[in-house]
Amino acid sequence: MKMKRVEAVKPFGACFDEKGIGSKNGVPDVPGVSLVLDENQGVNYEINGHNSMVEVNKDVMCLAFVDGGKETKTGIVIGGYQMEDRILEFDLSTSILRFGNSLLLHNNASCSNPSSLNF
Repeated sequence: MKMKRVEAVKPFGACFDEKGIGSKNGVPDVPGVSLVLDENQGVNYEINGHNSMVEVNKDVMCLAFVDGGKETKTGIVIGGYQMEDRILEFDLSTSILRFGNSLLLHNNASCSNPSSLNF
């Protein structure tokens, strides 16, 4: 992808000229991010392109991740932006939390538009 890097906009570290970023179904057409949580059991957390980039102004989009600093207490924190438009299933009987794929991958369904959800 021929995305042109531009000066970072705090608090983000990697920012790009929006002109070099395409759009698909109204969301940024950028690569997704796969966090491997347990390689042996194939447990991954997939962050789709629309949840990995944030528009900071009309000309710049940034990778929507923030460096936790040198004194961070946890390895990774998944923020609200990465969780947007996902279904979470809390299975209280087994103490398991399951994450669904982004709803935007399913005919642009969205939590902010409940009529788009067909369960």
